[in-house]
This record gives sequence, C-alpha cells and structure tokens, in this order.
Amino acid sequence: MSEIVPEGPSHRPRSLGRLSRDPDNVPEPFDSEKLPSTLTGIRPFLRVANQIESESPRVAYLCRFHAFEKAHLMDPHSSGRGVRQFKTSLLQRLEKDEKATVQEGKHDAQELKSFLNGKKMMNQHDIASVLSEVLKAVASGAHPKVPVAGEELEEKSSSYRPYNILPLDSRGGQQAIMLLPEIKAAVSAVRNIRGLPLACTHQETDAYADVLEWLQCWFGFQNGNVANQREHLILLLANIHARLNPKPVSMMKLDDRAVNKLMLKIFKNYLNWCKFLGRESNIWLPSVKQEVQQYKILYIALYLLIWGEASNLRLMPECLCYIFHHMAYEVRGVLTGAVSINTGKKVEPTYGGECESFLNNVVTPIYRVIYEEAQKNQNGTADHSTWRNYDDLNEYFWSVDCFKLGWPMRLDNDFFCTSSSTKSEQPKHDTQAATNTSRQQKWLGKTNFVEIRSFWHIFRSFDRMWTFFVLALQVMIIMAWHDLETPLQLLDPMIFEDILSIFVTNAVLRFIQVTLDIAFTWKARHTVNFNQKLRFLVKFVIAAAWAVTLPVSYASSHGDSLCHTKHPESNIDSFCLSPYMIVVAVYLMTNAIGVALFFVPVVSSYIETSNSWVCNILSWWAQIKPLVEPTKQIMKVSVNEYDWHELFPEVKSNAGAILAVWSPIILVYFMDTQIWYSIFCTIFGGIYGIVHHLGEIRTMGMVRTRFDCLPSAFNVLLVPHSSQNANKRSFRSFLQNNIFKDSKIERTDFARFALVWNQIIRSFRMEDLISNREMDLMIMPLSSGLTSGPFSTAVNMTQDFVGKHEHLHRKLKKDNYMFCAVKECYDSVKSIFKFLVVGELEIRIVDTIFNEIERSIRNSSLLVDFKMHELQTLHDKFVQLVKLLFENDKDHRDKVVILLQDIVEILINDMMVDGCRILDMINCSQIMKWNDDGLSRDPEPELFASNAPNSICFPLPADGPLKEQVKRLFLLLTVKETAMDIPTNLEARRRISFFATSLFMDMPVAPKVRNMLSFRGSIAIEREYNKKNSQQSLFAQFDALADMKFTYVISCQMFGEQKSSGDPHAQDIIDLMIRYPSLRVAYIEESEKIAGSKPHKVYHSVLVKAGNNLDQEIYRIKLPGCPIIGEGKPENQNHAIIFTRGEALQTIDMNQDNYLEEACKMRNLLQEFLKNHGEHHPTILGLREHIFTGSVSSLAGFMSYQEASFVTIGQRFLANPLRVRFHYGHPDVFDRVFHITRGGISKASKTINLSEDVFAGYNSTLRRGYITYNEYMQVGKGRDVGLNQISKFEAKVANGNSEQTLSRDIYRLGRRFDFFRMLSCYFTTISILGVYIFLYGQLYLVLSGVEKALLAEAQMHNIESLETALASQSFLQLGLLTGLPMVMELGLEKGFYLALSDFILMQLQLASVFFTFSLGTKAHHFGRTILHGGSKYRPTGRRFVAFHASFAENYQLYSRSHFVKGFELLFLLIVYNMFRKSYESSMVYFMVTYSTWFMAATWLFAPFLFNPSGFVWRKIVEDWTEWNKWMKNQGGIGVRPDKSWESWWNAEHAHLRHSGLSSRILEGLLSLRFFIYQYGLVYHLDISQENKNFTVYVLSWLVIVAVFVSVKIVQVLRPNIERYGIWEPIRVIAQAYDYGMGSLLFAPIAALAWMPVISAIQTRVLFHQAFYRQLQIQPILAAKRKHRFHESQHILEAFLECYN
Repeated sequence: MSEIVPEGPSHRPRSLGRLSRDPDNVPEPFDSEKLPSTLTGIRPFLRVANQIESESPRVAYLCRFHAFEKAHLMDPHSSGRGVRQFKTSLLQRLEKDEKATVQEGKHDAQELKSFLNGKKMMNQHDIASVLSEVLKAVASGAHPKVPVAGEELEEKSSSYRPYNILPLDSRGGQQAIMLLPEIKAAVSAVRNIRGLPLACTHQETDAYADVLEWLQCWFGFQNGNVANQREHLILLLANIHARLNPKPVSMMKLDDRAVNKLMLKIFKNYLNWCKFLGRESNIWLPSVKQEVQQYKILYIALYLLIWGEASNLRLMPECLCYIFHHMAYEVRGVLTGAVSINTGKKVEPTYGGECESFLNNVVTPIYRVIYEEAQKNQNGTADHSTWRNYDDLNEYFWSVDCFKLGWPMRLDNDFFCTSSSTKSEQPKHDTQAATNTSRQQKWLGKTNFVEIRSFWHIFRSFDRMWTFFVLALQVMIIMAWHDLETPLQLLDPMIFEDILSIFVTNAVLRFIQVTLDIAFTWKARHTVNFNQKLRFLVKFVIAAAWAVTLPVSYASSHGDSLCHTKHPESNIDSFCLSPYMIVVAVYLMTNAIGVALFFVPVVSSYIETSNSWVCNILSWWAQIKPLVEPTKQIMKVSVNEYDWHELFPEVKSNAGAILAVWSPIILVYFMDTQIWYSIFCTIFGGIYGIVHHLGEIRTMGMVRTRFDCLPSAFNVLLVPHSSQNANKRSFRSFLQNNIFKDSKIERTDFARFALVWNQIIRSFRMEDLISNREMDLMIMPLSSGLTSGPFSTAVNMTQDFVGKHEHLHRKLKKDNYMFCAVKECYDSVKSIFKFLVVGELEIRIVDTIFNEIERSIRNSSLLVDFKMHELQTLHDKFVQLVKLLFENDKDHRDKVVILLQDIVEILINDMMVDGCRILDMINCSQIMKWNDDGLSRDPEPELFASNAPNSICFPLPADGPLKEQVKRLFLLLTVKETAMDIPTNLEARRRISFFATSLFMDMPVAPKVRNMLSFRGSIAIEREYNKKNSQQSLFAQFDALADMKFTYVISCQMFGEQKSSGDPHAQDIIDLMIRYPSLRVAYIEESEKIAGSKPHKVYHSVLVKAGNNLDQEIYRIKLPGCPIIGEGKPENQNHAIIFTRGEALQTIDMNQDNYLEEACKMRNLLQEFLKNHGEHHPTILGLREHIFTGSVSSLAGFMSYQEASFVTIGQRFLANPLRVRFHYGHPDVFDRVFHITRGGISKASKTINLSEDVFAGYNSTLRRGYITYNEYMQVGKGRDVGLNQISKFEAKVANGNSEQTLSRDIYRLGRRFDFFRMLSCYFTTISILGVYIFLYGQLYLVLSGVEKALLAEAQMHNIESLETALASQSFLQLGLLTGLPMVMELGLEKGFYLALSDFILMQLQLASVFFTFSLGTKAHHFGRTILHGGSKYRPTGRRFVAFHASFAENYQLYSRSHFVKGFELLFLLIVYNMFRKSYESSMVYFMVTYSTWFMAATWLFAPFLFNPSGFVWRKIVEDWTEWNKWMKNQGGIGVRPDKSWESWWNAEHAHLRHSGLSSRILEGLLSLRFFIYQYGLVYHLDISQENKNFTVYVLSWLVIVAVFVSVKIVQVLRPNIERYGIWEPIRVIAQAYDYGMGSLLFAPIAALAWMPVISAIQTRVLFHQAFYRQLQIQPILAAKRKHRFHESQHILEAFLECYN
C-alpha cells in the first residue's frame, strides 16, 4: 500500500490564527531520539518541537511538519529500515496537532517570527537557529506581504553554532575566554588572510573568515573538520604564546617564537621523512618578513586539516607526510601564482575545492585498501603474511617508490591492489578512468618485515643476547672440564685452542641468524630494494663460508698441530701459534666492526654485560663445574644390560644419560638471568626509592610528626612563585630545600595549605572514606594552622601536674598538636563568649576572668594564681555548655544560663586564688534597693539570667562561621582518639601518607595556571586563594583559564547506537554531561543514506555536549567508512583524538580512578615535558598505579601485590638506570603533538597489536622519543578479583606477548636493546619447558636402566659427585628470589616488619599456589599463540566478583591449559616413583621431585581451591548435574561452547584448522612424547616376559594406549580426515577422554566436600580481610540460590565494596 505524503510547498499549512488549547492538556512529546538511521538529520527539529510545545503548540507543529518534509526528501521511497513506520507515526501526530491548532487569524510566518525574536532576546540561540531554518521554509510559501528575507535568515542562522571551548561566532566575542590576550592574539593571527589569492569560486575579498576557510575553499575539507581544527589551532598557539619566556612586548600580538615552536614540533617528522627519502621539503616561506608568520600558520593549518579528516590514515604517519608533501606543493603554487607547464594556466589543487573533495578523492581510496586488507585477516585466523597491516601500508611510504603513486594518485598502482591473485581488477571505489588499462596489477605483499609464527623470532630479535650466553656457557664448560686452577693455564695450547672454539660456535650462530633473516623476509621480497637483497646475499655467503672454514680449520688444527705434542715446563713457554689461531685472527679482523657494534647499540649494554658476567661466574661454580666430574664418570661407565630394548646400543659414553643430566641445567643457566635481574631490581630499585624519599612517611603517626613541615613544602612545590627565577634549580636552593630547611613557616603558607588540605579532607568525606566526625577533626583551622590533638590529655596532665609553670609549658609543647589543641580551645571559648555574652555586667565579669588568665600566663604564674584540681570539673561543664550551644535549641536557654553560672562559680570560688574582686563585683550588682514607700524593689536578675535586656544571645545563628566554631570546639573537648586512630579507613590513611610523602620528593615546581601546558588544570588552588574576591568577572576568568587548559573527552563508541535504539545507557551518559558541563562525548554514528533507491551506510565522528538537558552536537566529521576495522580500542581512541586539545594527553581506562590531592600535582607533572633529559625531552611521562581492589579477596590481594611490584619498583628500575621503560598502562601522559604526528597513541592492526598500549612505547622509542617514570603522582586502578577473571586477563596478556614477539617493533628494538623487555614472555616459557625436559630426562634414566647402573657404579667406587649430579635438579623450581622486588617495595612503603608479615600471610593464603597456576596460564597461551595464532581480546568484566564458578565452567577454561599438563606431570612422577624404589632412597626422590609434585597438584586443583563455596556439598551436587548435562548436550551451529561439550571441543581445537604446516608438524611431534610411557611400561610390567625384542613393543600398540594417544595427533590432521567416516569414533573417544579426566578431578573435590571444616577453612583463606574487618561473608555465599543469583551478587558486591 502506498503511503500518502504531501508534495511541495503548496501543501504547507495555511495562514492560521492563534491557537486556543488548554495549557493543562499538552500532548505527550513526540520521541525525537529513537529515529531510523537514515533520518537522524531531522532530530534537531523534533527536539525543538518538544521543548516549545507548552509555549507555542503551533510553532511546535510547524517544526514537526518541516521535519516530516525533510524526512520525505531524505528517503522519498521509504526504503530505509523503519522509515515507513516512522513517517506514519509522525503523520498521525501532525494530523492531531493540525486539528488542535487550526484557527483563523495571525499568519504562521508572523507567529513563528515573533516567537523566534523572543527566543533571540532570551539568548536561546540553539533553539533560534532551528527556528530560523523553519521560518525560511515557511516563508518560501508565505504571503508576499510577510517581510522575510531568506538570505538574511541564512546569514543569521549560520552564526548560531554550538561551540566546544571557544565561541568564535559574532555573539561570543564578549565571553571571558575570548577576552584573554593570548586568545585574542591567536585568533587575530589565524584570521589574517591579507594577500592570499582568491579561489575561483570566491571573488570577494572578505570571502574567507580565516586561513582554514581559505584552505577549505581550495581543497574541499569538511565544515566540521574546519571548525574543529580552527579551535584546535587557536588553543595550541594561545597556550604556547602565554608560556613564552621572556614575555612578548605585547600579549595582544602573536609572537613569532610561539609559531616557530609549534611548527618545529608538528613538522619534525615530515622533515625527517623528506631527508630520509632525499626530497626537499615543500614548505616554502616568502622573503617578506611580514608574511612569514602567516605562511607558517597556513602550513600548520593544512597539516591539521589533513590529520583531522584522515580517519584511519592517522595511524600511518608517513602516509600523511606523503599527502601533505603534495598538497603543500600545490599551496606553494597557489601562493606564488605559478603557471602549469602542461596547461598553461595557474596552478590549482588537483582535486579542487568541491564539497568533501579531500575525503572522497584522497582519504577514501587509501582507506579502502586498509579495509580490504583487514578483511583478509579473517578475524585473526589468517596468517600474518597473507595481508598487509597498518605498518606494512605505512612503510610503503618509507621508500621513494611511494612517489610512483603520483598526484593525483594513480588508482591502478600496485599499492591499491588488495588481491593476491594476478588478475587485473579495478577497485570498486574507482571513480576515475584508469590511466593505463592494459597494465596488470599485482599484490605488493608485506613491506620490509613478515610476521611469521615461529619460536625462532626470540633468537632472531635477540641474537646478540643468545650469542653472548651460548659463548659464555661454552667457555665456562671448557674451563671447568680442564679444571683450571690458575689463569696462566689458559696459555696451555690445548686449553687456549679449545677456548677459541667459541668462534666456531659464533660462526654457526651467525649463519643461523642470517638464514633466519632471509627466510623470514622472503615473503616481503617484492618490496625489498636491490641493495637490500644484495646485502642479504653477501651476508649469507660470508656467514656460510666462515661456518664451514672455522670448523674445518679447528678440526684439522686440533688433530695435526705440533702445538699439541709439545710439553714445556711453564705455561708461558707453552704458548704456540696454530693454524686455527691464524684463521681466527683473520676472522676477527674481518668482523672487527661487527664485534664493536655487538655492544654499542644497546643502551644498557654495560649493565647487561656486568650482570651476565656476575651471573655466569656464579653459575659456573653453582651449576656447571659440579657436573663436569660426574659427566666424566658417566662417560666411563659401561652399561651392558638395559631394562628395555635400546634403540641405539652402539652410542658410546652414555650420551643419553649426559643429555638427561645436562639439559635442565643448561635451561636453568638461561633462567638464572631472570633471578639476577630480580636481585638487581631489588637492590637498585630499593636504593633509588630510598634516595627519592619513597615511603619516608608511611603511617599517620609519621604524618603527624612531619605535619608542621607540610605547609612550607606545599608552598615551595605547588604554589606558583611570582619570580621568574623561582623555577631555576641551584645547588644552594637544593641544600635549602632538602637539608638546611627553614623551620619558620609563614602565615600565608598555613592559609594556602589549609585551604587545599580542607578540600582534600572534604573529598574523602564525599567518597565515604571518613565519617563526619573524622572530617571535622581533620579539618585544619585557618587560625592555628595545624590540626589539633586530644584536649583531654592536656587536661589530665595539667590537673595532676606538680611543679613550676615553665616545666608545664615545656611538657605541653613537646606535643605540638596537643599544645595547638589547648591554644585553639582557649581562643574558641573566648570568641564564642564574646558573641554569647551581651549583658553589661556579664561582659565585665567575663573580660576580667580572661584578663586574669592571660596575665598569669604572661607572668608564668598560672599554677600559683589558679588551683588546677577542679580543672576536670570545669572541663565537664564546658562540654555540657558547648553541646547545648551546638544543639542550639531555644528551649534550652535556662540550662545554658545555669551552666554559665556554674562555670563562673567554679572559676571564681574553686580555682582562682584571688577571686574576691570578681565576687564583689557580682554582689554589688545584686544589693536590694528601697522605693519611696519603704518597700523593697524586686531584686535584680541573677547573673546571665536577665531577659530585658538579654544577658546572653541565645540561640546562636543557625549557620555561619560561629556555628562551625562551636562544632569544632565540641569535637576538641570530647575527642578521645589519638593521632594514630584518625582516620580509621586504611585507604584514607594511605592516600594522606602518600600525599605527604610526595611533597618531599623531587618534583618540578608548579607554574601558574596560565603558564602550564594545556592539559587538565588544578585551578581549584588559585581559585580558593582568591575566594574573598567575589566578583563574577574574576570567576569567569578562572573558568576561562580552566577551559583553555583542560578538556575531558569520553570516547563512547556505542553512544549513537544506544541513543537510536532507546537504550537507557544513552540517557545515563547525557545525565553525566549535564552534571559536568565541561565533559564532552565523542562517538561514532552509523546512519544510512539513500543513493540510487538503496540505502548504504554512512559513518561520522561526532562530538556532543549537554544542552537543554539533551545532547547537543558540536562537530560532525564524515568518515570514509567504518573506522573499527582492526583492534577496536585503539581505533576508538583514534576517532576521538581529533576532538582533544592541548599539548599533553592522558588516556584513562574505565577501571581507573584519580584523586583530588593527586590532581593538584598535575601542573608539576606537566613541567617534566620541559625538562631536558640528555638530547631529548620526554615524550611519555610514566605514572605509578595503586591497585584499589586488593582487599576484595586473597586472590585480589595477590594480583594487587604482583601488579604493584611491577608498576613501582619494576618500572622504576626499567626507567632508571636501565632506560628501557615503555608504555604499560593508561595513566601515562603523552606529548600529544609528538604522537599525533607519529601515528597516534597506540597501534591498531588486527591481532598483532592485541596489546595496543605497549606498542605506543615501542613506537615512541623507535622514533627517538624518551620515556620517564615519575613516582610522586599516582592513579588508582581496579584489577580483576576472581580466578577466572584473572586467568582471562593473563591469557590476553600472554597472547599479546606472543604477538609482540613476532612484531617488527620488537625485532627492531631487539637489535638495539637487551632482553629485559621480553622477560614476561621469554622466561615463563623457558621455565615450564625446563620442568618437562627434567622429568622426561629422569624417566629415560629410570625406564632404560641407565640410572640404576650409574648409581651401582657410584656406590661400588664411592663416587659421591655422581650421586649428587643425578639429584641436582631438585632446586629447579626454587623461584622465591623472583619475589624479592615485591618484598622490597612493600618494605619501602609499609616498613620491612609489615612487609615480612604480609609476605608470610600471603604464603599461608596459598599465594605460591596462585603464582604457580598463573605461570601455567601464561606459558600455555603464549606457546599456543606463537605457534597457531588465535589471539583475541578476552573481556573479563573487571567488577567485584566473588561468586561460585561451576565445575563445567572451570573445566572449559582450564582443561587444556592446566589439567592435561597436570595429569601428564602426575603420571610422570608416578611412573618415576614406581621404578626407582629398588635403588634410590625416598629422601632423594623427594628432593628431586617435591617442586614438581607441587606444580602438578597446583595445576589440577587450584581452580577449586580459589572457587568460593567450592567445597559446599550442595554446590558439588549442582556442579555434577550441570557437568553431566554439559557433556551430553549435542553441539552444532548456534550452540555456544558453554552449553555443549561438542561445541566447546570444536572451539578449543579451532586454532589447528588455521595453523601453518610447520606448526602442525611440530604439534604432532610434541604429541609423540606420550609414547615414552608405553615404551618403558611394556618392558617393566612383565608383559614381555623379559623379552626385550623390539617386536614386543610394536605388538603392544594393539592393546595399550594407541587409541587415546591418537586423539591428539588426529586433531592436528582434522582438516584432512574430517570428511571420512573415522572422524565420529575419534570424537567419541575424545569425549570419553574428557569425561574420564573430569571424573578423576571431581572425585577428590567431592570427598573433601563431605567435611564441612574444609569449606570453612577455604572461606577463611579466601576472605581473610573480610573476617578481619568483622564482615559476615559465609551467609552471603550460602544464600545464593539460582533464583536469587543477581540479588545475592549485588549484596555481596556492596559488602565487599564497603571495606575496600
């Protein structure tokens, strides 16, 4: 059915009169937010209609009618999804409104214009701009007499633009931020268009508003991009201009130095690119000095416009350089008026200035290449070599071949070919005819580097490290073998020549390295130039020649040289020059440069060499030398009878035994580097922390002790100084500030510090860290300058004191806080009495008492003039009085009077020695007087009791400073807590102590807000200082400064989709913007546009703010396509980064927190960018993190300690002295201009950049950036708290580490730096591998009978070293030394006693179990990913989780990573135990295998130990039922892995489907290790009847483990055999295998669940801190039924959050 719609203006509503609608009967607003994606452009009209519905229903109707017309024009055939329904709904509403508003009378245009004028007078410009467009549409069909000019309306409406920070339109000129002189100067410079040639489409001299609009007219940039970059450029110039030193002569004129600084930073990468490619820069500057600044700003604006509209191309910095290079050339031609040689006309931009010309012709073609290449990734399953990532496409522009693209770009160039086939095809987006249709395109392939999945990458990237280790190991073995006693023995010809054999090893390793370079670069050969190919060939030939020459020469020389036949008397005379030595000398001469560069490129080469030297010497004595003598003995022993059929009986010297003994020791040798790294990290990190005052103030007691120093330290570091020389550091100032500190504190220091301190304490209360009482006690009074201690202690001390006044005074002053409490109480009482007492007599009496007290204090006769035994009684009366004053109830007036009388009576009668004078004064006033009749008058009222006039002013004012003073006095008089008890919250204590500590650390002095780098301003400090000045203009200036220095943008990718779908989360975001007006939200809007009667998707980057309780669009920039084509997080950042401002940028995750006291130090931190660290300024400022989720459970505590160790002492050691810290988390602050010109703040290629954060650090370092680490500022961070969450996070990190191993960034860094950057992914893999090699080596020795023969020989000849060697691997898993950095950091920040107690408590809470289990998680996922790929982002939720995980869930998560390996280790240990008992003691067995037993048990049962309610019988029954259901459910399409074993099994082995051939072969070979079980068992279980023929082993395949072992291998071959009938039986066998393994795991758990005490112990271990803080955890855990899942979870989360 066709819909009925109006056509043209003839159907516009007629001239109607005023409406007569009941104002109380206003219809419901029409939904303006939930719109079809093709009609989002009509949202402003519907919103305005809803807003003005109650004011003018007719105007609201006109707005909706105009929206309907626009909707019909946008989609006339209603082909978009939901458009037909929306039009129908809107048309129905219009019909109702038409009937309700129809009246004859005033014309619609007149009414609309009148209403519009009213809105303009009310400064509601956002509504007025929408009504202007509606009025223009109405006027087009209105009566001719209506005076409406469309052009005038268009001009006026264009000025009504929502703005972000700077209101640059005509109505914003008088706003405070536009009156700042630096803003005025920048705006004036940007608007300088004098002398610029006009575009063909503009013939008027004032056609352009500024240089950006001039560029838009020539190159076709989008309006939103121009508006966005206009503000961006102005703010950059203004901030640099304001920070110049010395200051410019006139702040109203932009200084050339500001432009030069910005230009140098923006174009440094471009100039380096030109220099690298041998091209001249196209930045041309005129000879006329007056025009130079204008041209510089023009080029800066051009680059920013290119960058702002480049979308995903922003991640390719050299691609932007290429684009800018050509466009700058065209700008030069336009500016100079050059004439084209080809056309004979003036040079004009190639792509013209049409609307969106730059986007369509430049950005979109390159974006399509990026998009199509990313699609070939197949969601991370395709091999990296089959598609080009961002780095490949960007590095194409590292070669002069990029200029073959030409300008305009030749779309038939090979760069645009995305198909690996050789067929010629034009890109779909090609709108121009190809210049050469006969040319055949070919896929270029990878550029410069190929990410191939292989463990050889570890050797290739760090070949110098491996070469050094291998050669050092070889030298130590040779020296130990010859049993050297003196260094002179090295001159022995045989020994010296053996040592020179390291050059043979070096040549072989060098040949391997060159071969790997060629093999791994082979797929990128098409983009490698001829010189590089020639270099590879020459290197290969030379390496191969030496790899052959040196071994042959060594072999011949070792056998025939005369040097071996000489036996001189001394070692010096024995030296002989053999032919091999001559060859080595030639080898060294030819490789002299290479040997020199072996150490030079690494920044920390000296440290690496030193560490390795110490490590190797100790390894020699601890590991290598003790094995030399046993090895010689093993080689001599002849094993004549084996316990199995020996496959290689002719091999001499028991090579298998030697290999089994030496292999794990060699692996430990390489692992030792991690241990030594941990030791050095502990030592140097600890010393560095102590020197920089870390942990100097650890407790509240220490804070109290040092509190009097805090105001002066605060004033020095955080309060800007007026002198320009204040920031200059000198040796004298260092001594003054750090050693000879002035103890005098100025009054202003107290005032400034008190204001900030009080604000910090109030923020604690807002966060509910402290109570109201604690807040009142911790508030710092401006009068005294220090917080006060307990007053009651001073009362007790004075009451019982016997002695002189001077002694009492000294005793009180020992505790400065107690003395301050006494002084503050006295001053407060005096001040309150001055207001409270108003009677003439009462004032005289009170003043006399105070005067007597002060006189006695001055004369030091207080103890003489006053008796102190009633002081406690007086104190109690004052407490009662102040309490009544605080309650301030007028009904208590009589009680107040009585208490005042009691206080005066106690003072005069009981305490004052000479109180008669005051008593006489009272008595005289009460003498009775007689009247004329002789009768006595009424007596005068008693003291303080008079009502006419009043003697006291009570009640007091309800609010104000007096009320606060009474409240504080009451607290001081009643407080019983000591300084150690306030505050009680541990988090508040930690934050206060860290803030106090940071004031004594080495941080730059904070500049004034105007002089700071634009980032996030801590302007609250200066605003409080000037609070006494209440002028509105002053506060407007503060707000303007804050806006100029600080912006906050949330990148909410899904906000547009949530808003369109009516998701309540969208309203939550809008509410957040309303609450914080400076907050901005950037999101990606996906809409549909009708083209050719078919809708196609259009994407925009949009920035919004809050306005009229709705989101108000500020900027809208069209994108070439969907921006999320790689890793989502970095591309989400990339789309929003164009809306950020300033010179520094900090990216914060949603699981992070910040604190007010830390924000005050942001100005100090930003000054680090201006410090010169050697040759470079910092480009990334690292910050420490505090993990605030550590108290949720024991697991959360382990994770917190582990993370805290890395983000503090670990990064401290990496940053200084190693200088190899990268970017590990979002608290870091970026040099924004540096990074936006070098690819952004992260990398976004799919899969390879899974850990996108760390690649920002790699990129910054490779591009000559410098990264620092600053510990005086911290940011809070939440980590995962449940084992499954933690495991998913560590799996993601391990996946990311394996992808980093394959990346070009690590390869390029590895050629310059040491191995410390790859500790996490290298050493965890090696350590697990060592366990397997050790156990299989032991299994060989036991099952073959070699170990029994060797031990029998050792006992026969009493060879103890041989027995020791066979048990030397018992300390293989002794990894306690790696925990040293954590203990050191805890010791620094908490004290070593608490650190030791925490470490012991962690062990009691099974921390070793957790860390061992975590090691298996990392090793499994690292190894699997590097072989087969499949890395992906694993969402963990990162919320407070403490609920029970089912057995099926744990099995799915840990089956292949832990359970299979745990059972393998368990069976190895059992078999080893079965066949060694006859000849080996139990103690030796325990020493050899105890750590492996621990690892096997940990991997099997840790998920259940750390599972809440894991041993509750009811949960066990539920888990068993769910497990059986999961195992039996059928899988298939659409069935999730958590619902069926079959679906899980297919998903678990999906990585093998996409794995490469070499990886599959290696996986199959590794699976063959299981055959060693059967091979030995056949000959030990009497199956063979002592027949050791090999045939017995072959026949045993039919009856033993062949079917189960085949499952693993068949999985590798699944893609080839799945189509055959044998696949279903294999699946059944696999299911039986998993069911059996699960049953074996479940049995001991069920047995333990029978004992309730086990569940109680587990809960106590998991939630120790909750029990310590007296929270009830067990009832919450027990209460969780399936039907109450969400309710119980929320309750538990709330309880756990309370004590966090």
